[in-house]
Order: sequence, then C-alpha cells, then structure tokens
Amino acid sequence: MKLQLKTLSGVLDEEKKRYLRKKLLWLDEHLPNSSILTVGVREHVTKKSNQAYEVILHLIIPKVKKPIYARVFRNSFPEAVDIVKDKVERTVLKRKGRLSDLKFKITERLPKFQFLRRKKEDEVSQ
Repeated sequence: MKLQLKTLSGVLDEEKKRYLRKKLLWLDEHLPNSSILTVGVREHVTKKSNQAYEVILHLIIPKVKKPIYARVFRNSFPEAVDIVKDKVERTVLKRKGRLSDLKFKITERLPKFQFLRRKKEDEVSQ
C-alpha cells in the first residue's frame, strides 16, 4: 500500500506523522499492495478553540469502482485520527464481506450477448 501524507495548512511534525503511520498500519495488512491511501491534515486555529484538526482520508483500491473517503473534524489530533481510522476500517471490512475474495479481486463476467460473438466466429471460419 502506498501512503501519501499531505498537510493542507502548516507543517506536520514527525511525531504526528509517526502516529498516523502507526494507526494506519492495519490497512496495509488487509489491502492489496497497489492501493493508494492519501491522508490530508488541516489545522484550524480559531478564537474559541486553540487548535482544531481536520483529517481527510482518501483510499483508492484497484478494481473497486468507488474510492473510500472519510473526513473528521475534532479538537485533538489523536482523536481525529482514531475516528477516521475506525470509519475506514468499518468500510473496508464491509466491502470485504460483500465480495467473495479477500483481496478485492472481481471475477471476470462474460459478455451479455455471447450469441453475437459465436455468429461472428462462424462467419470468419467460413
């Protein structure tokens, strides 16, 4: 799995990067290697609260049409990361339950109109 960390405002220090990697390591075990996980962190500083964090997670899994998207806004960074991680875990497990293969591989389906292919093959062979 490829992990991309982006800061949408300010600079993300090494301690927070390590925390993100540690929390999102679970996904690495359950997803194919070609999946891409993008994490965006935005820090809002307002008069009412000293710091508020917005964590945006976007997960692209190959051969799955809809990417997984989660967005959380909390006052503390660890709390926001934990909630985003839980949301994505539930979504990944739910999708795994729907599909028969654990690696998100979709079986190939036959075309709807096979009789048209057979006619064309017969014409070519004659």
